[in-house]
Amino acid sequence: MRAPQLSFDQAQLVWNSMQDDGEYDASEMNFDYIGLDETEEVFSEVELEALHDAALNIISKYSDKNKKSVGGQIDAELISPIYLTFSGKMTPFQLSHIGFWRWLSNVAYGGFFWKFIKWRIEGSEQINWGITTPGSIIEVYFYRAWLRGHKMYQADLPDPLRYAKIGASDVWRSHIFRQDFGRDREFVKAFLDTVYDDKGHVRIGTKELRTKLIPALRAWTSGSTFSHLSYRENLSLIERLRSEGI
Repeated sequence: MRAPQLSFDQAQLVWNSMQDDGEYDASEMNFDYIGLDETEEVFSEVELEALHDAALNIISKYSDKNKKSVGGQIDAELISPIYLTFSGKMTPFQLSHIGFWRWLSNVAYGGFFWKFIKWRIEGSEQINWGITTPGSIIEVYFYRAWLRGHKMYQADLPDPLRYAKIGASDVWRSHIFRQDFGRDREFVKAFLDTVYDDKGHVRIGTKELRTKLIPALRAWTSGSTFSHLSYRENLSLIERLRSEGI
């Protein structure tokens, strides 16, 4: 299935129009596609109906809440519908292309998902809508949600997306995606189970995380390998580094 994509300049024009007028001129939009076989079916907005409905339910559920307090819950609830929407329909190669997320975040469903990000973020940093360089793709709001699901999906768990849903957005952005150890799923699972308890409540506060645990993990992983370690071995390692520090 070919995936529509938007260029940086196109996305910026749409973003400005949405910001100023709450709409954009769809008649002027011509999309390129990610996918070499031109005989393949093009990903359709019909495929987004379930994601649209899930996003509407999230807005309804949290519309009267302080989003600084419930932001992590909102982001966690989005992971399952966004992962399931694209799983099996497009390849990881396509879904790692920033152009697709620009399309979804700015023009898809008549700009509905643009408005969702605006509602969630309550700010105007265009990077959240994919108006940035490919190297900064993890800053794109919907891409991060998909990547959490893609990275942590584990079919043998009662909830295959359990680990994807654990943790605050900033923990994922700064302390997992930006770290070398964030590439290893078993290490990430052990890390999340160290920082959060089995109900998802914080065990390690922000200060200890940033000033002690993360520096200790960086120091250890910079000169050591952990890809051969099991979940239990990673868990033991992280606990030891937490107690010892750098």
